[in-house]
Amino acid sequence: MAAQADEPLSASAASAAQAPAAASPAPRSAHADDIEVFGSFHLGDVEFALPIAALQEVVNYPERVTPVPLSPGFLLGLFNLRGTLIPIVDLKPLLAIAGSASGKLAPVAQKIAIVDVDGVRVGLLFDSTSEILRVRASQRTGFEYDPSYALPQVVSGAIKLDGGDRILQILAPAALVHIENMPQLLARQALTAPQHRQQRQRLQCVSFTVEHSRLALPMGAIREIIRIPDLQNSALASVFCVGMLNLRGTVVPVIDFAHFLGLQANRPDPEVVGTASDPRRILIVKQEDVHFGLLVDAVDSIVTYYADELLAMPSFSASHAQLFSGCIAREPAHDIVLLNADALFTHAQVVELTRGHRELYRETDPAQRAHAGDATSHSLGAKSSRGTRHAYVSFRLQHTLAVRLDQLREIIHDSPDVIPAPGAPSFVRGMLNLRRELVTIVDLRALYGMPPQDDAQARKILVIEHGRDKFGLLVDAIENIVTLDDTDKLPVPAMLLGRATHELRNDMREAVELPASDGAARTAMLLDLPPLKMRLETALAQ
Repeated sequence: MAAQADEPLSASAASAAQAPAAASPAPRSAHADDIEVFGSFHLGDVEFALPIAALQEVVNYPERVTPVPLSPGFLLGLFNLRGTLIPIVDLKPLLAIAGSASGKLAPVAQKIAIVDVDGVRVGLLFDSTSEILRVRASQRTGFEYDPSYALPQVVSGAIKLDGGDRILQILAPAALVHIENMPQLLARQALTAPQHRQQRQRLQCVSFTVEHSRLALPMGAIREIIRIPDLQNSALASVFCVGMLNLRGTVVPVIDFAHFLGLQANRPDPEVVGTASDPRRILIVKQEDVHFGLLVDAVDSIVTYYADELLAMPSFSASHAQLFSGCIAREPAHDIVLLNADALFTHAQVVELTRGHRELYRETDPAQRAHAGDATSHSLGAKSSRGTRHAYVSFRLQHTLAVRLDQLREIIHDSPDVIPAPGAPSFVRGMLNLRRELVTIVDLRALYGMPPQDDAQARKILVIEHGRDKFGLLVDAIENIVTLDDTDKLPVPAMLLGRATHELRNDMREAVELPASDGAARTAMLLDLPPLKMRLETALAQ
């Protein structure tokens, strides 16, 4: 932004420059020679001016913008500016300017003007910057609006320059940040020492994708994750509820999460719907008597985070202010919006839907339910009438395997940033810097004598800990999260173990039948992590 040359500000002019503009300014009593400083910007064919007093800085359009569900049409998303989430506002729909943005990344030439009014920060999208203007009071005209005026009153006046050949509209930041549903960043409360120690506890969440938005739910809210079965018709079906399923004797309504979040749902190719290539999943969630499924586009990974590292989310709607717990910033990966599970379970639409299904559809034969075992009626790792239940992550490694969820630190995407480790065993792919912690990446296919995998798109890394050491286990793909009973475990036949490698015999002594929504249950070998971690530590110490 180029500065226009002029004489230095006087003390009275500097004082006037600090006064923020109002939405409907009163008639000016200032002297005709009083000066106020503005920054000028272009938006389409219109030129705007912002008081310098409210203008914090101007930045380029960010490379990464996080979409926000349930947001108004003028909110393009959030970006991380030095640890603060800034909402990007498109003024075109607010001011009825033709050519409203579509929500995609803006061209590099576009700029974001960060305005700050009483601690509320908003980024305004402009096509370009112009110059710094020192404007006399005689060159400014204030606007007053009729009460019936429909559009937001964010233009407080006009600046007339060059004998009237150049007109700039003055934006009023104080009025703009108080528009209905305009995002406002909620200030964090100071933490006491006990609270701070508690919030340093490591937490986990399951991340997933809904119409290009990357979201997550805390691990404790999710009972299991299943492929999409043939959903049963429901008398309460709507755009919001796409049907229901009978999950081991419990009727579970299924919510199309895209519609719930106010996103335009794009259905996948009909040829892949219901096939193994269909990436969509249903998250089975339960809290007390609220029990439902969330249809999402894909489940991404398991992410570890600390509560006090969450970036505060701007609140733009009183009805949804509590739905978002914060944003998990991940460099260089995409940021993740963490949902508040308690707010989701108490949401009026969710409560009404689940209550309606409980009242309309009675549960199936109690004897059948008791025989099948209701996995969703127990907390993960709790005691059931048959035995202890645990959550497992099933994954592919040439065949289907599974591992206890509570033995994993997190699951991440395969990374091209793995650093080769010269002199390491052949099964060690290298080292990965994971948030300033070096993690040894172990190729399980190489460890177990399996041929290499060509398809790298779906590969994941299971991060585990052993004392102070951390290992990343490279696997072909993650499939599901399921809850299983310990009594369902079966020993692996000795014949199969005899044909396996020594490492495989040590690490996989049990198997379990994984529930499948399509009726085709599969048997998965259970990966026993303690002996594997001990052997890896010994091999790497030599």
